[in-house]
Amino acid sequence: MHARERAVLGLYVLLALLAVPVFPHFLSPNEFTRWAFVASLVEDGTPEISRVLPLLGPSFEDVSGKDGRVYSNKAPGAALVSLPGYFLARTFAGPPSAASMRPVLWAMRLFGATLPAALLALLVYRSGVLFGAPPARALLAMFALLFATPLFAYGLLLFSHALVAACLFGAWVALFLPRDSTSHAFRRDVAAGALLGLAVLAEYPAAVPGAVLFLCVAVPAPRRALAMVAGGAPFAAALFVYDFLCFGGVFELSSAHERAAGFRSLASAGVFGIGVPSPEVFLRLLADPSKGLLVFSPFLLLWPAAFRALRASLAGPARLALVLAPLSLLLLYAGYPNWHGGFTVGPRYLVAVLPFLVFPFAFRDPGLRGSQIEAVLIGASTLAVCATTLAFPFVPPGFALPWATFAGFFFEKGLTLPNVLQIGAPGVARFVLPVIVCVASYFFLEGKREKGDAWRGTALAFCFGAAACAALGLSISKQISPLPPALLLQRAYIADVYFEQRGALEDEIARTGTPQPRLLARRERELALPPPSLTPPRPRV
Repeated sequence: MHARERAVLGLYVLLALLAVPVFPHFLSPNEFTRWAFVASLVEDGTPEISRVLPLLGPSFEDVSGKDGRVYSNKAPGAALVSLPGYFLARTFAGPPSAASMRPVLWAMRLFGATLPAALLALLVYRSGVLFGAPPARALLAMFALLFATPLFAYGLLLFSHALVAACLFGAWVALFLPRDSTSHAFRRDVAAGALLGLAVLAEYPAAVPGAVLFLCVAVPAPRRALAMVAGGAPFAAALFVYDFLCFGGVFELSSAHERAAGFRSLASAGVFGIGVPSPEVFLRLLADPSKGLLVFSPFLLLWPAAFRALRASLAGPARLALVLAPLSLLLLYAGYPNWHGGFTVGPRYLVAVLPFLVFPFAFRDPGLRGSQIEAVLIGASTLAVCATTLAFPFVPPGFALPWATFAGFFFEKGLTLPNVLQIGAPGVARFVLPVIVCVASYFFLEGKREKGDAWRGTALAFCFGAAACAALGLSISKQISPLPPALLLQRAYIADVYFEQRGALEDEIARTGTPQPRLLARRERELALPPPSLTPPRPRV
C-alpha cells in the first residue's frame, strides 16, 4: 500500500477518533441497547439489562422481554465485538452512569464499527490488487466505500452494519481469492465460515446473503461445505445458547419478543416482519428522495459497466456471488414495511452489502471522458453522505435530499457533529471534520494523477459534482419544495434539545402559529435524560 492509500484510510480513522456522535439527551436506541447489554454483562455477569435500564428512561424502546426479564432486542454479536472498548473506557470513566455513557459508547464504537469499517476498506483495496486491479482503481474503490457511501456514517456509530459488511465481504474474499495450496484452501474455507457465523451473530438477516455465499461455493464444490460449517459452528452454538438462556429456545430470536407495541406489531407479520418483496419498496430502497441508496451514492449508477469489467479477473462463481449477495438483501428488505430503518443516513439495512457493489469499480477502465463522469458522481456522493452525517446522523424520514433540507439547517447555525476539539477549541471544532474529508478527497484525486491536464479535469469534475449536489439540494429545499410544518418542527426540536440551542423550538412554533403542548412536554421529559452536555448549552442563533 502506497502513501496515498494509507493517507485516505488514516484520515477516515482520524475522523472517527475525533468524532463523538453522542448527543446530549439523545439515547440512540440502536447504540444504547448494545451499551446496556455490555454493561450488564460486565458489571453483573448477565445479559439481562434491568439494572441499567433506569438510566435510559421509561420510554427507551429497543428492548425485548421474556417472563418479566428485559434484554436488548439486538443480536449480540456487535456488542460482544465492542467489549474491549467497554473495558478500556471503564478504566477511566467508571461504572455505568450518566457521566460515563459518552466515553464508554465512543470507545465501544471504535471496536464494534470503526475498526471493522477500516479493515473492510483495507480488504477492498488489497483484494482488488490481488485480483489484478490497478492500484489507482483499487484506491478509488476504497475511497468511494469509505467516503461516498453510507458506510461513512455507520463506521462512526455503534450499529452492526459495518461489522456485518466486513464479515460478509471478508468471507467472499476468503472463498474466491486464488489458492496456492490445499491446506491454505481449507483454512480459508474455515475462516469464511467463521466470518459468516459472526455476521449472523451480529445481525440475524445476514443469514440470507450468508446463505447465498455458502451455496455459491457448496453447490459446485460440496467438499468445501464441511470446512465452512466447521468455521461457523461455534458462532451458531453461541447464538443458540444466547437465545435459549434469554428467550427459552434456540430459535427464539430477540426480535420475536419486542416490548415496544409498534415493533411487536411489525414483527408479527410475515417472518419477523418480513413478507413478500414489494416492487414499490424495492424502488424506494434505491431511489427514495430521503433514504434511497442511489440518491446518496449516485456513482453506483455506473455499477453495470463496472461489473462487466470483472469478467477478465473473476471466475463465474465469484462473479455470481458478487451479484447475488446484494440482490438477496435488497429483495429481503423489499418485503419489510420499515425498510428505511428509522432515523438514518440512507438505507442502513443495505450497508452490509455495499462492498459487493463498490468492489467492481476497482476493475473499470472508463477512459478519460468516463473517468470525469465517474468523478462527478463520486463527488456528488461524497458531499451527500458526508454533509448529512457530519450534521446529525439520525435523519428522520421525509427529508428529501437531506444534506440540504436537513443538514443544511444545522450548518447555517454553526451546529455540527460533536468532536473532541469542542472541549478546548470550539472555534476550530466545527471545521475540523469537513476539512479531513476534503484532505482525504485530495489524496484520492492525487492518486488519479496521470497527465497533468487529465488529472486536473478529473479533480474539477469531482468538485463540480460536489457543488452541483449541494446546489440542487439547496434549490429544492428553499425554492421548489418547501418543507411541511411537521418536518420544520422536527428540525427545530433537534436543534433545541440535542444541540441544546434553547428557544429554537419556540421560535418555530411561533412561525407555524399552532400550539404544540405535546411536543413541549416531550422536550421537558427528554431534557432530563442523559447523556449530559458535552459543552455549555448554546445560546439562540
